[in-house]
Amino acid sequence: MTEISMKRKHGFDDANDVRSRIEGLADKVSDRLGGTWSWEGDEVVCASRGAKARVGYDAESISIDVSLPLMLRPLRGKLEVKIEEYFDRYFS
Repeated sequence: MTEISMKRKHGFDDANDVRSRIEGLADKVSDRLGGTWSWEGDEVVCASRGAKARVGYDAESISIDVSLPLMLRPLRGKLEVKIEEYFDRYFS
């Protein structure tokens, strides 16, 4: 599996605000790609088309880790750009 791993500072003081932004992102991704998401502790786990993503947070940062199956590996670069856009939109 190809891995995409990114981490960015979020600058939010309220954990509930961070969680609601993560949920908004998970809703958008699951609506766009199909699939499902659920909370597992302090991480959202999203699964779609054989890909799996984990979005976690702590007091200072948001992290995302994506595992891609073989058939989606050619899209890795495009996915990294989209993830950067999502980071900017939801957590800046």
